[in-house]
Amino acid sequence: MRNIWNRCVYIVILQFVFVSIALANTLTVDEAGNVLAETERYVARFENGVLMHFHNKLTQETYTQGNFQGNTEMKAWGRGLGTADFVPDEIKRHSPLECELIYQDNWTNPRDNTVMLHLLIGIDVETGDLLIQQKGISETGGIEHIIWGFANFSHAAIDVILPTRGGRMISNDRNFADTYYYPGSKWEAQLAIFQGKRGGVFVRSNDTQYHFKTLQYVSEGESFAVNFGQHPSAPFEAVKQVTTVTWRLNAYEGDWQVPALHHRQWMHEALKPADRRDMPAWINNIDLIVSFPFYHSDMEAGILEKLSQLVDPEKTLLYVIDWRESGWALNYPDYTPVTSFANFGDFVREAHRYGFRVMPHVDMVGVSLSNPLYAVFEKYQMYHPGNGKKIGWALELDGPHPYAWINPASSEFRKMLVERVKSVWETYRVDAFHLDISHYIVNNAPIDGLTMAEGNILLHQELREAMPGIVLGGEGLHEVTFLYESLARLPATEREHPHAISSFLFSPYVLRYGHLGVPYPNRQPPGKLKENQEKYEVWNARFLLQLVRISDLDPDVETYRFLKLVGERQNYRFGDVNGDGVVNILDLTLVAQHIGIQKPHNPKVDINKDGVVNILDLTIVAQQID
Repeated sequence: MRNIWNRCVYIVILQFVFVSIALANTLTVDEAGNVLAETERYVARFENGVLMHFHNKLTQETYTQGNFQGNTEMKAWGRGLGTADFVPDEIKRHSPLECELIYQDNWTNPRDNTVMLHLLIGIDVETGDLLIQQKGISETGGIEHIIWGFANFSHAAIDVILPTRGGRMISNDRNFADTYYYPGSKWEAQLAIFQGKRGGVFVRSNDTQYHFKTLQYVSEGESFAVNFGQHPSAPFEAVKQVTTVTWRLNAYEGDWQVPALHHRQWMHEALKPADRRDMPAWINNIDLIVSFPFYHSDMEAGILEKLSQLVDPEKTLLYVIDWRESGWALNYPDYTPVTSFANFGDFVREAHRYGFRVMPHVDMVGVSLSNPLYAVFEKYQMYHPGNGKKIGWALELDGPHPYAWINPASSEFRKMLVERVKSVWETYRVDAFHLDISHYIVNNAPIDGLTMAEGNILLHQELREAMPGIVLGGEGLHEVTFLYESLARLPATEREHPHAISSFLFSPYVLRYGHLGVPYPNRQPPGKLKENQEKYEVWNARFLLQLVRISDLDPDVETYRFLKLVGERQNYRFGDVNGDGVVNILDLTLVAQHIGIQKPHNPKVDINKDGVVNILDLTIVAQQID
């Protein structure tokens, strides 16, 4: 009886709280369709369907100024119905905190077509979030996208923080425009943060279906606008009606981590990334990724031995590119390892002997046009959703190795690729695979009832299930690929200012590593290496270094000096057996105590990794003593 009474009291209190919140929220709309939304946290005003004014009541900051217009429109058959050009044909009030503006136009050229754009604006009673959703209707189909505008931002008042290209900030960048696509490496998470001096406003989506979205940034003079869009599933010709996801906006007090943490918690709970507790412990220790174009590096005996003297092998991952008999970018999906003049198996065994981890390169979607399997999988080839052209590598170039990109929604393609990659793993016991083109998701028609995003997720999942304990790395990163990947390469771009937003969102799950331009320290202009290191620190990313030949490790080249710095950061000294950061008589004693022992329990006493502790190991340690 007491529990029932307590429950009743709780319900009454909860209802009182909701009523109090509702009374603090107001939403008004005038005859011209201009909407004013106000809560305890913000004041927002829409003019002509565009969000033109935003005031943060928590910090007493206003982030907008002037009259720089954004864009709210629906595009069908290449033509747009924009709210700035029309007064709403109808205004509906669904509740005190929700209204719907309906815009309509009749197109007589190039075809008879009635188009309608519905703009729904509301306030979430529980969270106070400003809600924006759109619905588009075209009698003859052809809907390509729907966007809404958040405009009139002041450069002086706000910085834009975006999980794009590894994490970027647009700060007072005038006369600049760009478009970011989701899901893709350009827009990694469906979140945008507008940071003022004491707080800001965020825009995010709770979409768990990975609908295709765009963020458009346009700057002019002292102001800028950001347009948020969604694309229906291709083919667009058949799309007569589309309802977008609900976008959520709210004000906050503090720095950008406030909304970022909120979105990260949502990602974990709603998208359900794979449990990382079954991943091998070595992945958490990786501090450096070294890329090997295999044909060069393996031909020069001693390169791994020399590298092991500069950096800690147990903290270094070897990313091996040219390891297939066919050669780089040729004859996909043939994953037969090279054995003709350089032996991949010998390379893996030697790398493991020193303590390195090995990650060969795999093209996750590649099938060469010259490979017999292209005839099987051509029907699943990705295509441009607008013009229908097939997508792949070097398809329009007169090059020697064009290959197609195949939609992983095809179960037939996934089964083939998993079997071939698993065969390599079972034979050579490599530690990881780099899945190239893993981030590339195109708006194509479903296959076997699956979208490309769903096929991408399934392929990652099936690879991990087929190879328990394998580490998957990928090119780029976003809310699709982070579910199963543990490593992700940064995109090769230097636009905008680096920011930690993406590493904050994804670092509990994925280790990012670089490349910024050409990853050869000895071939970069003076100061470039230091500049790149600073960006990696912002991104919390590991450095990617490429070795071509053993001479890259000579003491008089920049690569050698850089690796020495890496070793110091790792607190690594070659010959340091007890791990105290110095080589001294204690290390010599430990080696001496194991003389004559083959395959010792403590592998560190076998300094030269020849499988036995002997006088050679003692000599090496003695030579390293300061």
